[in-house]
Amino acid sequence: MKNIKITLVMTATAAMLAACGGGGSDTPAVTADTLNRTNTPGVYADNERKYMFDSLNQVRGITGVGFLKQNEALDKAAQAHVEYIKMNPGEWSHTEKPGYAGFTGETPADRARHFGYAGYTGESLSGGITAMGAINGLLGVPYHARHLLEDDSDLGTGRVSSGAHTVVTGTNSWNSLQKLAGDQIAMYPCNNIQVNVQGQGNERPNPVVLNGKKDFGYSSMAIVRRGQTLVVDSWELRDAAGNLVPTVVMTGANDTLKYFSNHEAALIPLNALPRTVTTYTSVLKGKNNGVPFEKTCTWRTVAGETVPSN
Repeated sequence: MKNIKITLVMTATAAMLAACGGGGSDTPAVTADTLNRTNTPGVYADNERKYMFDSLNQVRGITGVGFLKQNEALDKAAQAHVEYIKMNPGEWSHTEKPGYAGFTGETPADRARHFGYAGYTGESLSGGITAMGAINGLLGVPYHARHLLEDDSDLGTGRVSSGAHTVVTGTNSWNSLQKLAGDQIAMYPCNNIQVNVQGQGNERPNPVVLNGKKDFGYSSMAIVRRGQTLVVDSWELRDAAGNLVPTVVMTGANDTLKYFSNHEAALIPLNALPRTVTTYTSVLKGKNNGVPFEKTCTWRTVAGETVPSN
């Protein structure tokens, strides 16, 4: 699985949105959520694209971060970009070049606008694997997991038979973002979800806290309401035998690349996890906007094609 390519880009405006968390207060948050609780299956002629859409929403539902809605313009933008990559060997990136075959816009935002989407966008790319492997792989590396689990409202997918897969999310405005409840701590993997860990340990950009080290393990995410501050006091991962897995924590405070905001954190195993069927338990102790909490998550690893479930 070392040949898997996973890359992430967000438009300048969306990147500013992603970085404007933080702040918070020392009082308990009691605000209600604004999550989309309607899970509408994707409508695609291509079963692989449908798998990407449905499985990501299944994960989001189990995690508790709200479902995404299928968006025709984002579908077209995602599909057009992977077709551009296929038509132009060596052009594996989020940027398209004018005059090249299949060009529809230089940036993800340009391509979304080309197809009629006026909001903010973020794009993740994965290659060399199946649609199942793409979604599980993207969710297992921190920068991409935060993209796929963030508070956007819309979703589009794309893929070509050469193995390039694209996930494009978007939101029309700041007010369209989904919001967790003020006292909610959403974690992935959690709630006994089953996860395929065959693709793990390689991300571009490389998680900054690893100082260039690759072949790391399937990572965990923790998210609170945007605008609040998540403080990690301790976070540990143990295998089925109770052995402590060596890990490092990445937060908005130590992510010098500034993808992470203050309302999110990742737990990254320093080495790839065994690619076998087993179980893991993670325990996070910290503060959500100054309010202490402790949350325990269990999750299972599986092998083969599977739809995420608990």
